[in-house]
Amino acid sequence: MIGVLMKYFLNKVMHFSHDDFMTAFRVDLGPLLGECGLWVLKNYEVRMSDKGRDDKKKLARNAIELITEYLENGFDNLGKLAKYNMKNRFGPKKLPDQVVKRESIENIYAWNHYAPLSWFQHIRKMEDLVGKAQTDGAPIQFSMCSFCGSPESQTIKHKRCSQCKQRLYCTPDC
Repeated sequence: MIGVLMKYFLNKVMHFSHDDFMTAFRVDLGPLLGECGLWVLKNYEVRMSDKGRDDKKKLARNAIELITEYLENGFDNLGKLAKYNMKNRFGPKKLPDQVVKRESIENIYAWNHYAPLSWFQHIRKMEDLVGKAQTDGAPIQFSMCSFCGSPESQTIKHKRCSQCKQRLYCTPDC
């Protein structure tokens, strides 16, 4: 898993725009953002140095610097666009012809769930609708389970929880 995340980080995330980069750091790259991830990247850097692949060695070195910066300061520096452009030597400002958009990736290698981007977009949309309904008191545009409150839509049907399965009948909301 760490190796897959490392390749995803080096080949895709390093070329993301600032917003996509921050999303990837928060959602996708959890296990890589620690001592184990640094160890894997340092070994990869040494291996690329032994093979004489300077371009991949530089990419790994920059990834190590980004993760070290994250471990030291969190998102304080990397969260600012100017600092991100200064730290990431493979970002869109320095290499505009190699920019990768997060939407263009078919399968996102998130550590918590291998899913297509449409799944993440749908979850974000559902969270926004639920939040809006809770704060504004706006009518909910989708049905919710009457027992557990799980949202349901046309794209994602509610998988009945154990309590919903134990009931003898379901209401139209469930």
